[in-house]
Amino acid sequence: MSLEYRLHSRCACGSVLSSSELGLASRPFTLTGTKRVYERSRPFTIRHIALDLALDVAERGVRGTARIEAVRVDPAAREIALDAVGFEIEAVEIGAGAARAGKPRRGAGKGGAARRPAEHTYDGETLRVAVPLDEAEASILVRYRATPRRGLYFLEPDEHVPDRPRQVWTQCQDEDARHIFPCIDKPHVKQTTELRAEVPAGWYCLSNGELTSDARSQKAGVYHYRLDEPHPSYLFTLVAGEFARLDDEALDVPLAYFVPKGREEDGRRTFARTPDMIRHFSEKLGVEYPYRRYAQVVVSDFIFGGMENTTATTMYEHILLDERAALDISSDDLIAHELAHQWFGDLVTCRDWSHGWLNEGFATFMEHVYREHHLGADEYDHGLKADLDAYLSEARGRYRRPIVCQDYEAPLDIFDRHLYEKGGLVLHLLRRELGDALFWRGVSMYLTRHARGVVETRDLARALEDVSGRSLERFFEQWVFRAGHPELDVKIEIEGDQCTVTARQTQPAAQHHGREHASQPDASTPYFAFDLVLDFGFADGKGATVRREVRRVDQQAHTFVIPLPRRPRFVVVDPELRILGEVKVDAPGDLLRAQLAHAPTARGRALAAKPLSRRDDPPTTRALGQALADANEFWGVRAAAATALGALQSSAALALLEGSADAEHPKVRRAVAHALGGFRSPKAAEALAKLALRDPSYLVQAEAARALGATRQSAAFETLLDVLDRPSWGEVVRCGAIDGLANLRDERAVPHLTARTRYGVPTRGRRAAILALPKLSSDRRTRELLEELLDQPDPYLRVDVARALGDLGDGRARGALQRQLDRDLDGRVRRRIREVLRDLGGAGKREMDRLRDELEALRRDNAEIRARLGKLEATAGHKGKKADAR
Repeated sequence: MSLEYRLHSRCACGSVLSSSELGLASRPFTLTGTKRVYERSRPFTIRHIALDLALDVAERGVRGTARIEAVRVDPAAREIALDAVGFEIEAVEIGAGAARAGKPRRGAGKGGAARRPAEHTYDGETLRVAVPLDEAEASILVRYRATPRRGLYFLEPDEHVPDRPRQVWTQCQDEDARHIFPCIDKPHVKQTTELRAEVPAGWYCLSNGELTSDARSQKAGVYHYRLDEPHPSYLFTLVAGEFARLDDEALDVPLAYFVPKGREEDGRRTFARTPDMIRHFSEKLGVEYPYRRYAQVVVSDFIFGGMENTTATTMYEHILLDERAALDISSDDLIAHELAHQWFGDLVTCRDWSHGWLNEGFATFMEHVYREHHLGADEYDHGLKADLDAYLSEARGRYRRPIVCQDYEAPLDIFDRHLYEKGGLVLHLLRRELGDALFWRGVSMYLTRHARGVVETRDLARALEDVSGRSLERFFEQWVFRAGHPELDVKIEIEGDQCTVTARQTQPAAQHHGREHASQPDASTPYFAFDLVLDFGFADGKGATVRREVRRVDQQAHTFVIPLPRRPRFVVVDPELRILGEVKVDAPGDLLRAQLAHAPTARGRALAAKPLSRRDDPPTTRALGQALADANEFWGVRAAAATALGALQSSAALALLEGSADAEHPKVRRAVAHALGGFRSPKAAEALAKLALRDPSYLVQAEAARALGATRQSAAFETLLDVLDRPSWGEVVRCGAIDGLANLRDERAVPHLTARTRYGVPTRGRRAAILALPKLSSDRRTRELLEELLDQPDPYLRVDVARALGDLGDGRARGALQRQLDRDLDGRVRRRIREVLRDLGGAGKREMDRLRDELEALRRDNAEIRARLGKLEATAGHKGKKADAR
């Protein structure tokens, strides 16, 4: 288990694996019929968009006027094509551009010379406006009405959710601004913007840039914003509703946080470190925060975790932490992620979505950079390991693809663990490759050189090469433009005064799925090139010294013989995470136990736990128990020790875990709870029930409930029902109880889960119940229930319904899935449905669970046999020593 420190959703990343996918061989990323996507031509670009929008809350629509200042690029172009979906066009006019007319660009209906009716065509998706060949610039005015199906969302209470607030908010990423206003809805076109919005009186309206309207206008519900820095259409925002405003004067940059009324204290608690983040990022990047102000607004039912709209980030409601949630939950990661986008994505924008890792990978990496600053190097290393585990789960269980990938149906197809986690890890590798000074100098050059512009991956590579003099072509080719990762087996053998290290890459020769990047010359070569770093620890009179050895690996197998002054106390393989892949270490047990106790970094100590989990002997069990019980040890090492004890499956391991169930650190208790779930015994269930019912941490309660079901003890049923509807942050306790009921495999839970799939139950609880149902029921009623949920408004919920139907494995669901695919507009949902349709027809979920249960039983039997052998060997050794003494 890798304890996930990132508990929040983020901007667009929704690629979470279902339990049925974990451990399965990955399938091709490119689905049948997918065409390669290329950047759109730009015969015209846009300098400025001015919008005058009036919200019609009752009709869930908008009445608008858009003035678009266009600039010719192609001398022969006869028309400009604007993305505009589902509009009722009332008028289209054209005049000379504002710069040519010499008039100020203020207001949607102002600016430019006298306009005339424009020749145009409109097919419901694209508005084409004729531009005279002698016009280098044009001012286009479009009057329209729209009832957007995407991009603009209206919230109001109803009989099932009476406490839902009345709000209106936008979400334009990836390409949904076209549902709200006419634009070139691609990231490679950046323009300045202004918005005059009419909202219900008494509401506040937030948008990009500076608020220029006076208090009297605002009281009447009229707000005017202007942003004089260019940004792409997907970063436009409009949020309207009733909010409490919190102003933060910790910086010269004005900061404001907008939260639901009554949640002011939670807002202050949640956003408190925003000023420190801005200071630290500005210092690290060598580029000051790029805009005049920054706001964060918390809305309800947001379809992402957060969205980095220029100067005004939108956050979902789960970012707010009550006092109990703050015991072991932090929102700093999400806040840092969206803030980092103000540099990476807003100031410097990916030219095309295929290079979107330059936005998302950097934002993910900067989360770790802030954690390192605020919490230290151990937390930085732990976060990187968690991200590596997340990427590897997707690569093993869903697909492998290059980070830069042009083979997708919708841009959101590639907003996944490759774009976010693997992208962030690549930046960490670059940091290690170049060293801190050169890396940050190169990043600063990249930002400065391309400020207010668009970039592709080679722009980052060139900046880093320019400051370092290093060729990074092979680095980017293998980690960014190529699918997959190294799967490395490392064997450590010590004989006398030398160490023999055997390193073997075991990944399949054709592990990359889908078409490769055109620039890759050797896609058929499965072997990666990287430095294998080894830290040898030696005991001396003062404690311990560490000697580092580095060897280059670039073939399938290498054997290195390293002379040493004496036998080392321990050997740490890859102590700084310079291998973006799976590393399996086989080393003598005494070295691993000493590594767990004495390696100089928490990462080095934690790395020993997994190979020790394959050694069931009394010294190993004691060593893991000591690490777990050490209150002075970093919590991540203690969690790794708990996980290893859980894998041992011995009675001694169970006793040690029980003894740490009341550990002071909540993340340690959470890891212990997870490990106890691997024991199908009344003792484990008893310890877990106490945690599930009474632990002060929401997350520990949730994990204990989940693990309690995994013990398969019948008495767990009533306990899980007891905690099923307990309120908690983000519904985590309810979700844990639902997962626990599914793990219990008790069909009495079916009506309880079915009831919690209904509208009115908080969304996270509904989603957990939907995914849990196929574990308990595979009959017609379950399939039909899931099919009926396919058209729910929440896209995450629809994704999970499709996943659940895939878990069910009933081919009769194809019709319902295909009908939803034909009408669904969300790229995440469409992608998941297409994958499920591809995979339906394999083994049903019940059969998969049966096989998994049989495998678990064999593992337990094997663990018990190993435990008995360990005891016999220990007894035999003790008797032998007595005989020798005689």
